[in-house]
Amino acid sequence: MNTIRLLLLTLFIAAMPIKGLAYTSGQIVTLNNLYFKVLSGTEHTLAFIGVNGAAGKNITLPNPVDAGIEGKFKITSVEYVSGYGCGGITKITLPETVTKFGAFCFLWSDLTTLHIPSSVTNIDDAAFCCLTKAPKYTVASGNKNFEADSNGALYLKGKKKLYSVPSNVTLQPGGEYYIDEHVETICIGAIYRVENLKTLIFPKNLKSIAMGMFTIAPTGSIEAFEVASGGSTPFYARGGVLFKGKELVLYPQGKHATHYRVPNDITKIATYAISDNNKLESIDLNNVKTLEGSAIYNAQKLTSITIPRDIKKYGTVPGEGLKEGCFESCPNVEAYHLAPGNGDFYIDQGVLLSKDKTILYSYPPKKQGSTYNIPTTVTKIGMHAFQSAKYITSIFIPASVESIDKEAFRGLSELTTVTFDPNSKVYSLSDLAFRGCGKLKEVTLPKNITWLGAVFFECDNLEVINVPADSKLRYIGSGAFSTNRKLKAFNFKGASKLESIGDNVFAGLTELSEFNIPKSVTSIAANAFIGCEKLQKVTFDPDAEIDLIGEGAFSGCGITSIKIPKNVAQIEREAFLRCEALTTIHITKATTHISPEAFKYCSKLTAINVDKDNETYSSIDGYLLSKNKNILKIFPPGKANDKFTLLPPSITEIGDFAFYDCKKLKNVTIPNKVTSIGKRAFGLCSNLNTITFLCDQIIDPSNIKQGVNEESFDDDNSPQKRFSNIHINVRRNKITDYQGNNFYKRFASIKPSFNYQNEEYIAVSNQAVYMLSTNSDVQTFVLPTNILHGGKNYDVSAIGDYAFENAPNSIEEVVVKTNVEYIGAKAFVKNNNKLKSIFFIQSEPTKQMLGTTRFELDETGTNFNEFDPSTKIYVKKSAYIKYKTAWNKTRFNTAKKQEEQSPFNFTDQIEYKIKDAQISNRYTTFAREFDVDFSDCTLFGGMKVAAFVSGKIKTGSGDHGEATSHHVRMKSIDLNGGVSDSYGYIPANTGVLLKLFNNSGTSSGNLYYTIGEKDNVIYSISNKIMRGVTVKSQPVNASTSAPIYVLQDGVFRKATSTINDFPAHKAYLTLPSGMAPAKELKLSFDDDETTDIESVTTDEETKDNDVYYNLNGQRVSNPQKGVYIHNGKKVIIK
Repeated sequence: MNTIRLLLLTLFIAAMPIKGLAYTSGQIVTLNNLYFKVLSGTEHTLAFIGVNGAAGKNITLPNPVDAGIEGKFKITSVEYVSGYGCGGITKITLPETVTKFGAFCFLWSDLTTLHIPSSVTNIDDAAFCCLTKAPKYTVASGNKNFEADSNGALYLKGKKKLYSVPSNVTLQPGGEYYIDEHVETICIGAIYRVENLKTLIFPKNLKSIAMGMFTIAPTGSIEAFEVASGGSTPFYARGGVLFKGKELVLYPQGKHATHYRVPNDITKIATYAISDNNKLESIDLNNVKTLEGSAIYNAQKLTSITIPRDIKKYGTVPGEGLKEGCFESCPNVEAYHLAPGNGDFYIDQGVLLSKDKTILYSYPPKKQGSTYNIPTTVTKIGMHAFQSAKYITSIFIPASVESIDKEAFRGLSELTTVTFDPNSKVYSLSDLAFRGCGKLKEVTLPKNITWLGAVFFECDNLEVINVPADSKLRYIGSGAFSTNRKLKAFNFKGASKLESIGDNVFAGLTELSEFNIPKSVTSIAANAFIGCEKLQKVTFDPDAEIDLIGEGAFSGCGITSIKIPKNVAQIEREAFLRCEALTTIHITKATTHISPEAFKYCSKLTAINVDKDNETYSSIDGYLLSKNKNILKIFPPGKANDKFTLLPPSITEIGDFAFYDCKKLKNVTIPNKVTSIGKRAFGLCSNLNTITFLCDQIIDPSNIKQGVNEESFDDDNSPQKRFSNIHINVRRNKITDYQGNNFYKRFASIKPSFNYQNEEYIAVSNQAVYMLSTNSDVQTFVLPTNILHGGKNYDVSAIGDYAFENAPNSIEEVVVKTNVEYIGAKAFVKNNNKLKSIFFIQSEPTKQMLGTTRFELDETGTNFNEFDPSTKIYVKKSAYIKYKTAWNKTRFNTAKKQEEQSPFNFTDQIEYKIKDAQISNRYTTFAREFDVDFSDCTLFGGMKVAAFVSGKIKTGSGDHGEATSHHVRMKSIDLNGGVSDSYGYIPANTGVLLKLFNNSGTSSGNLYYTIGEKDNVIYSISNKIMRGVTVKSQPVNASTSAPIYVLQDGVFRKATSTINDFPAHKAYLTLPSGMAPAKELKLSFDDDETTDIESVTTDEETKDNDVYYNLNGQRVSNPQKGVYIHNGKKVIIK
């Protein structure tokens, strides 16, 4: 196969555009209607490859190319990539950064002129093939490598090598063109579609011409070649045909003869010597002894070819003979014939074979029949053997065949079935062997092949490949199946010895849904599965030998979770790029290199978990860190939180590309030890709007990357401004340092932490704040769920490290309601008197709420617990098990290699029974900062208690018949807007009178309440005469005209002067003006009139006594619902 054709194929395989790529090597990108291939994503270099229809005819390539948030790139080459071209361009201006023109680089352009910059140092010999027409060339004066003549032809400096002649070059009379006399070498396509050219005259000292597809003179009008006399050239012309020695080198495409007889002294025909001729109907090969590959190509009117008498199998005589594939794409050939006397070949039904029938050379493309029985003597099927066979629908490869050469079955448009004998000996199945067989759907490979390349290139409908059990296949080569866009399954039918999956093997196969990697595979190369959008499941053997996952290997796949095999040492750049369904990665101890860009664009990735024995990496909360936990290597994009995004407190450095292109990232809080930020760390974070610096010291800008294409933060000079979109928040004691620094001034704003009431907060996003400390002089600190600052509402979502360390002595309790998602290290540990209680009102705890578990601080061996050991942690009963489970702390035992209970576990401090309200004299008053419920104690604790909020003044004795002038008849909370079915449920901040129903009138330490479960309702308590005091003790105003009543020894005693220090969590009674009795009030819960009985608690109270009578005077031992006589009074039991 000629080198030009191989180049075309390589370009097509290696650079197929895959949807969804980032700026990576080999990627195709579009900028301002221009197409580029990324040569190096790290060095920021591009190749120009074409335009779309909107680009216009006159193109100027920019220098540099501004790729927005990707950075600035320079164009260093012009290249060809299959599927792209320069159609419609008439003029292009190239920058002085271009150094190279690749093969076919201006594909199908209409260029009329082309200026070669001084920077160009390399032009491929096939650079100017496949144009609509060749332009007129000019070369910059400073170029030291190339020159152009006055006609616009392009040469290597000194004119010894000719690259291209303009298609509209001025010709001599009669349509002649003389190649410059200095030329010694001519490139492919040099004389390209030259208008009206009839005769081409080669220079007298010509030494060589490029051989291959397209030839040096793809001009259909050329009728004859001539060679100038008087020189040393080995080339000569005879009958208008170009020869060299005894070799026919080039037959003019426009020569009018319908029959051609090769001269008697000519024994060899070069590759593509007779090419693209549509006039020849017959050819006499005469004394030819050597036919090179593709010697006769696309001779469309030939119907038969006769093999000359003296030609032998190639190699019989060294350097001579008939090469396999010497006849290519001659579509109307119906049969091959042998000249009389040829003893080296055999014709079987028009099919050309070697004499011993071991090599099948050529099957006539127009031969009739839907199949052909390959003789069982055949061991090799040669290059192009069946190419373009029009009628074959099925083929059976017998067991005798050992090798199938390139393009052997190319372009069999009707072929649907290929079957290898179960005992097939095929060990060599060459690239492109079945190229372009559009109806093939399923193939089972022969088991003896060890290497598999692009055998089925452009088989557009291929769906299934089967690898038989005990196959010897070891290597799948580059791009092997990247053109088989409908491939759904690649099945290993049993034991396999596969070792390597090459680059781009399954690139862009959007129908491939599952792949089982054999145990024996040791490497998966770059882009192997890139763009396999439906590939959700990739399975590795538990003992897989693989040690390398290459660049882009699983890029753009639909993988949801993957466990990296235990022997993988390297995961290269963008190995899992844009795996948008991927949530979890498990890294084993063997992995020593993970590119920081390995998981870019994995928007749902929340955890990169690392084996504890890994000596290079570690992980905390799913973040990938260095082993010592000092460097943040990769931030899993799925961990971005709209309210706040926290980083491990151990890090001192944010590494290169750590957050790169995290579109979900809106905010980030940088912990206090960070001193440097790496290359492109926050590049492409287009939605980042808030950065909170908790750093002890300002990060020196010299430790934040700012070089071109290395900027830690995207430069404001790009179209997508970044600095001016990001607001930063800093500790207020550092605000002056930040405001005075030119680097930090580039951000949209710099705001300090601030005080709200008596607490210091710092904003961590547009939605949330982080509580840093408090100076509140209270007994019970209630953390607000949200605060208002600067005209904006913020949720209080996090409690900072050491937040209560220096809190006032007065604080004994903390109430944490909703919204809190994070509690920092030692947040509730005070330096002075310890906190007694912390109440968590929210019902859904998570492990990530605690800084110690989230960031695995217990593994340091130091106690960073959020709570002091003496502090009780109270939660809702319904959430009790959840808290005990979620907050159960373990740590990894490095000696035993297993998780074990942490010595700093504190779950025994978690309770739901709160016992701080006891009763010693039948009654007490009560108020709390949160909903509480005594019902659980009534049901399970044996303590019956009810809450009362309203009442009426009555005259006469009180609840127990005490002699008093007035009493208060109380009404329970459930009848005054509380929970309708519960007289023990008390809404937050509601003052109540608690009454205990037992004989002793004391709770003896057994009374408890729980945090209310029905706090999703706002209660409106009516007719209240009880007033509660919460948070801290406070003055309660009283006067003669507006007295209050304070419960003492079961009696409300009148107070007519201010009480300066009324205790928290108690309540007092108030009465409307003019209703206050003289000194004291007794309590009443029933009276003589059954219609006046208003409290359900009366039922419970009366049932505490022993003797009941019905209205007929009969004693009742177990009174039920109704009216009874008890202690000489009528009572109702409801």
